[in-house]
Amino acid sequence: MGRVDSVGENRVVVTCPSCSKKYRLEEKHFQGKERFRFACPACKQVIEAVKPASAEQAAVPPPFPPPDPPATQRIKKEDVPQQPETPGLSLPPGKRISLAVLQGSDAGQIISIEKPLVTIGRSEADITLNDSEVSRRHAQLEIAGNAIVLRDLHSTNGSYVNEQRITVTPLENHAEFRVGTTTLMLIVTDVTS
Repeated sequence: MGRVDSVGENRVVVTCPSCSKKYRLEEKHFQGKERFRFACPACKQVIEAVKPASAEQAAVPPPFPPPDPPATQRIKKEDVPQQPETPGLSLPPGKRISLAVLQGSDAGQIISIEKPLVTIGRSEADITLNDSEVSRRHAQLEIAGNAIVLRDLHSTNGSYVNEQRITVTPLENHAEFRVGTTTLMLIVTDVTS
């Protein structure tokens, strides 16, 4: 249902709940009925306008929340909330965690993991890979003691373990995973004094 913003003589202004565009409806739109439904010309969201009896009624919010946006609406990566560092995350005591780049442009590199939440990507990431198939913020490693999780960050080309696309999955020592065309291996070793 569209939000009624104002009521004037023979006119009602409603706001699309999806894209916030405003539309002025006149008495002729309602054709003697109390409700008028139309598709927003900007985003195609169905808007249902209710003809208020008075200006007081117009100020009353709708009795239920607006409908969800259409399922076909694409979510932009920048709209996805980034997960903050969680207090439960910590590096395991007495262990060293590294990533070895097995295949890809950066093959041969060993990357030391120094914090419990590490992002992997092409740019704007803790670990930057020279791989055009990798998203800017592609995946992240979450370390909670001895438990290590790989989480895909809604990347374009996905993250893979055993050539199965994953959203989130635990990783064991020597587990291999792929982001873009780069294959990495998780290595957990004991810290020697």
